Amino acid sequence: MLRSTLLLAFLSAVLGASACRQSEPSQPPPSKPPAQQTPAKVTPPVAPPPPAETAAPQLHRRWEITVKAGPRAREDAMVSALLPGRPLVSSALVRTPSGARVPSQMQGDGQVAFRVKALKAGTQAIYLAEEQQSAAASAKGGVLAVQAPDGVKLTIDGKPILTYQTQRQRGGKDIAPAYWRNGYLHPLYSPAGVVVTDDYPKDKPFQHGIWSGWQKVESAGSHPDFWDTGLRKGRVATESVAPLWGGRFCGGFDSHQFFTDLDTRSGTTVLREGWSVNAFRDAGRAPYFVVDLQSNQEAMNGEVILGENPFGGITMRGSRDWQGAGQSLFLMSEGQERAQAQGEAARWCYLGGKSNGKLAGVAILSHPKNRKQPEAVFIDPEDPVMGFAPSKNGPITVRPGELLKLQYRFVVLDGKPDRKLFDRLWNDFANPPAVEVRLLAGK
Repeated sequence: MLRSTLLLAFLSAVLGASACRQSEPSQPPPSKPPAQQTPAKVTPPVAPPPPAETAAPQLHRRWEITVKAGPRAREDAMVSALLPGRPLVSSALVRTPSGARVPSQMQGDGQVAFRVKALKAGTQAIYLAEEQQSAAASAKGGVLAVQAPDGVKLTIDGKPILTYQTQRQRGGKDIAPAYWRNGYLHPLYSPAGVVVTDDYPKDKPFQHGIWSGWQKVESAGSHPDFWDTGLRKGRVATESVAPLWGGRFCGGFDSHQFFTDLDTRSGTTVLREGWSVNAFRDAGRAPYFVVDLQSNQEAMNGEVILGENPFGGITMRGSRDWQGAGQSLFLMSEGQERAQAQGEAARWCYLGGKSNGKLAGVAILSHPKNRKQPEAVFIDPEDPVMGFAPSKNGPITVRPGELLKLQYRFVVLDGKPDRKLFDRLWNDFANPPAVEVRLLAGK
């Protein structure tokens, strides 16, 4: 009898692995960018297996999965479990002991992911899993990552969630070429279809949807700026996008960006960043979307120091309709008002407002394993810009062979913000339920 205990959450495995795809963002052998910008390489998703309707069920082995709530009650908590013996097929059927089917998806590495609907604090629930061929994701049912002319698009049940931009020229003729960049998420949609991000805003055209950047950088005596690219001291560009994946339950993609020095070491790659972006179908049925973003940054040409700074890292530029403090709504987990929130520590922060008369917004949840915890909030007093700034708490040194890992969960919702919802989702993100798996039988 084989028993293994995993302390995993569906959206936050140990050291930043995603439960939708249990691995680090893929890191192909590093290469230096060419002198001229070339289009990002995009790998389309592998063709899915045939639907269940056209393939006879293939049952092989069965497992008992015990999920323990721990000290906190769980509601719609996402979990994943490693099935011992590596299943023989690419799908699994998960049921409660009463036989009720639980939405699930199995990954190629033997992880099965599913949702725990309700579990009181201090209690546990038992689920049964068995190998079975099942229907693959489709445009109308599941999470898909699809290559498009302007980038990679994620959809849930055919409804758009976001686009990862791969085209630098999106800025148009009114934007100086120095500001053109790719390697960011925009647009990001609410479940009702409200666009909650902005791109190339007139006041600060270096801000893009959900993007990554640092201002005070030191590398071998050079001081590139990856925050305001209009200063022509640094450039961020997509290197590649691969792989793309999808399924009935979750889907996403990996990407890689180069951070290139344009200061005294012009053309030198300073940092290489890998993203893993995941979205989840069950959240699509609720009045909110959940998207996880994991960033791994590595130094490419010697030690890199990210200087102390009140902003930088993964940041979001909100809708242009939210411009001005009076046109937007801000909340943070520790209760501070917007005027007092800048630089304060928090577990989550929220920014929202009305677009075309519809209220929508985004909460960003910080993982406790991120560097420089507890992370400080960055919020502009007037502009709809928000994020966490790990460098606010002191310089960060990135050495060759080491990774700077950052994990965030984005909760996009329509209507009024919900503190209880954000607290619950943060607890599941930061403190996942314990999972035990036992192999029951096999053929």
